[in-house]
Amino acid sequence: MEYSNTQQRIAAIGHQPVLKKSTFVFALAIFGVFSALAGIISLATAIIISSNGSVPGLANTILIDAVYEFGLAALIFASSKAFTKGKMLSVWLYGGSIILDILYNIVTGNPLNYLFIGFGLLLIWQILRFKSTLELA
Repeated sequence: MEYSNTQQRIAAIGHQPVLKKSTFVFALAIFGVFSALAGIISLATAIIISSNGSVPGLANTILIDAVYEFGLAALIFASSKAFTKGKMLSVWLYGGSIILDILYNIVTGNPLNYLFIGFGLLLIWQILRFKSTLELA
């Protein structure tokens, strides 16, 4: 009798997600905020550099980086909003932000952001793994 009771407890514990839906939304929102902050810093830097007029090429490069960061933040915030509404579109939007980040870094010659890629893939894997528990359609 104790054996079957223990097996049921282990089975019940093994299928529950460690993270709740609100934790996923919070994690997505934090990445979106960091990306938006990076965009604001890049935009401010581009404005300061272009107002000096000393290195206009650098100002253009930093302005392109600011536009990229704002675009990335928009994708992440859209993913967070879709996740809040329980839509699987959130996985595609967040996956798109990871692909955008990889492509941008390859095109510009910057090193890949392995932290963003790793956390993103982990988050997507957890969302897909606990799709029914997180009530995504």
